[in-house]
Amino acid sequence: MSGNKDRRQFLKNSALGLAGAGLLGKIGLKAAEPNPAETRPPLIKRYNLLGRTGFEVSDIGIGSSRVFSAAIFSALLDAGVNYIDTGESYGRGGSERSIGEAIQGRDRSGIFITTKLHLRAGESEQQVLDRFQACLERLQTDYIDCLMIHNPPSSADLAHPGFHTACEQLKKQKKLRFLGVSNHGPRQAGSGEPMEQVLTAAAQDGRFDLLLLVYNFIQREPGEQVMAACARNNLGVTIMKSDPLGRYFETRERVASLKAEGREVEPRLLQSLEQLEATAAQGQDFLKKHGLQSVRQIKEAAIRFILGHPGVHTVNLAVGNFEEAEQYLNLSGTAMASSEQAALAEFRADCARLYCRHACGICERACPQQVPVNTIMRYSRYFEMSGSEKHAMTRYAAMPGKNAANCASCSGVCQNSCPYGVPIHGLLSLAHRQLSLA
Repeated sequence: MSGNKDRRQFLKNSALGLAGAGLLGKIGLKAAEPNPAETRPPLIKRYNLLGRTGFEVSDIGIGSSRVFSAAIFSALLDAGVNYIDTGESYGRGGSERSIGEAIQGRDRSGIFITTKLHLRAGESEQQVLDRFQACLERLQTDYIDCLMIHNPPSSADLAHPGFHTACEQLKKQKKLRFLGVSNHGPRQAGSGEPMEQVLTAAAQDGRFDLLLLVYNFIQREPGEQVMAACARNNLGVTIMKSDPLGRYFETRERVASLKAEGREVEPRLLQSLEQLEATAAQGQDFLKKHGLQSVRQIKEAAIRFILGHPGVHTVNLAVGNFEEAEQYLNLSGTAMASSEQAALAEFRADCARLYCRHACGICERACPQQVPVNTIMRYSRYFEMSGSEKHAMTRYAAMPGKNAANCASCSGVCQNSCPYGVPIHGLLSLAHRQLSLA
């Protein structure tokens, strides 16, 4: 019932806001009687030119590997969001199906939809065409704005002949407008090139129009290198993994849960767990010092950091409910206050040890057992997103090679090799407990 109530309130607010913007008459809706006691609803306040695509995109976009309900998509579209990022593999096509349901009856030309394909070596033109057609059917649309190569392992994979010959044909048929690349680094230790190497090559290639990359206030340098290449070549820039802060709070909860349950902790992991708790305590002191009452406030500052970057065109955010939708939409068009800038700089200096950099790979290369640290930590993040627990556990169970169970008997070589001081040994152990219900 609470979800339905949230939806009704969101839609009521949106109707009031559309009335204020003079848009209700244009789309054939009747406004509710305005209530002075109610706040104006959140509507998108800023649109940016998406590189050489020429499309004006909302600064807040929708994007995640999780499956959103069609009602969430519809509410965000009503509020002015017009950029949607999805992928063939997201929810085994469930994400595309939800989007397809939400866009029915709308002006398709006003919505920019990006989807992605994981390409297989040697895949033919016809195989790519068949997979693309399945995306069209799930999305219930005649065309897709941008088709991305989904996390190619290396810059050499950008030249995939089956993909490019298929896309040439699709463009001639007006079923596809633009090409792009997403990347967050190698999936397995030693199995590919760093994100910045792949995406910089894509920006310089000439055939791609749009990139999706990792960027946040802690993990900045690789993304800034890619954005500079995009600016030189007039490519669109979309951002994922913009919030590096969740790990700190989730780690505190998991450590507390282990203790409350009286669960045994491997002796060799005690030192890592102590580090986790020490950093968590430091983070709590940080929140108190800056008068932050909730996780939400510092998370919003992290998103404003992205929105204020002149090289970013839109940030893809995962929206799990109507409360989150309203929260994120309220950030549209805003910039960081000087106090927020100071707070983020201090957090980056003092508390960043709990953020395992996405696809960094340094500790993976040092692991004597070749445990795929990046992949395990990514599945752990999936698990922590509401509604994605089963998906994360299934992916972890099906993962080829060794998993984090091997870390229990290790002295923590990965942790000793991390230049950022992340207590990764303990995080891997906690991820294994979480993903395997050990």
